[in-house]
Parts: sequence; C-alpha cells; structure tokens
Amino acid sequence: MISFLVLVIVYFAFSWGLPWNKLPSDISFSYIFDLLFALGVSFFYRLPWKFKWIITKQTWKAVGEVLGLALASILCIWYMEIETPFRLVHNLEWHMLFFAPILEELVFRQTFQRVLVSSVGGKYVTSMLVAAIFAFSHLIGLSVLPVEYVPFIGFQVFYTFVLGLICGQALLRFHSVFAPMALHFLFNLTFYVALQLETYLTPPV
Repeated sequence: MISFLVLVIVYFAFSWGLPWNKLPSDISFSYIFDLLFALGVSFFYRLPWKFKWIITKQTWKAVGEVLGLALASILCIWYMEIETPFRLVHNLEWHMLFFAPILEELVFRQTFQRVLVSSVGGKYVTSMLVAAIFAFSHLIGLSVLPVEYVPFIGFQVFYTFVLGLICGQALLRFHSVFAPMALHFLFNLTFYVALQLETYLTPPV
C-alpha cells in the first residue's frame, strides 16, 4: 500500500508540478511522461500486459453502462446549461479519442489498479479507490481554466468517478487493459459526437 501511495504522489508531482504546457510542442509532453511512467512501473512491478478481450454478455452490459453514463452526462450538461471548455482544446479529436483513452487507462488501470490489486487485493475496493484518484486528476482544470468552467469541472469529477468504476471493473472482469481503453474511447466518442451536433445545430450569432 505504501508503494502505491508513493507512486500516486510521484505521478501527480510530475504530472501537475512541471510546466508541460510551456514546452514547445504541438502535443503536450505530459503524454510522453504518462506513457513512460506506465511502461516503467509495469516493467518494475512486472505487471501483466493483456490486450486480448473475449466478447461476452458482460461486455455488452459494460457498453450499455458507458453509453448510459455518457448520454446522461451530456443531457445534464445541456439541461443545466453548463459551459464546457472543449472548444478551447486544439486538435480535440486527438485528445478525446486517442490520447485520453489510451494513456489515462495505462496510468490509472494498467498501472495504479494492477499495483494496488497485487499488493492489497480487495478488487472492488481498489476499483473505487483508483476511480476516485482518476476523478481527482481532473481537478487540474481548476488551475488552468477560466473561472466560468468551475461548474463543469465539478460535474466532470462526478462522471469521471463513475466512468473510472466501470473501467476498473472491466479490467478485473475481462483481465485485459484493452477493455477499459475501448470503454473509455466509447464514452469520449459519445461526448465528441454530441459536441459536433451541438456546434452544427447552434445558429450563428
């Protein structure tokens, strides 16, 4: 448990503490750090890398949960008229559909959750703890986004916790890191499509 807490502290110290946005690149160097961190920890702890995912009835249940969460979150955002910051992100499709589903799942499920399960067991509890850390990671928006996006960040912490639970259980149920990656991608894809529809349906000012 102590080694897990040290890993979390080290990750957030580097992920939040270094000025990645000031480094000259079209793609944030923080993504490279996430990849190297996941690879390094997985090698050091000899964590299993399993990508084979056998489709079962449980798969469709997980897909339904993710789609339900995504649609409910989108409807809440629209109904409560919460201002979202996605329009501020350059190359949004790359961030939402590629980097986030792959790298966040490598860090939080492949690294943190596997380390925690191997050290303390308690599979459902570990899913909840890692989901809480995953949700907490999105609070970085409070330091980089204008104040009008604070309501969104608060709501995002809620739905990312639930998403983290679903992805964490998928890792344990299917024994494949590809499962949470695919579910995370599906969630983000639903959000991305909704954002495009909103842009298309909004009349010009």
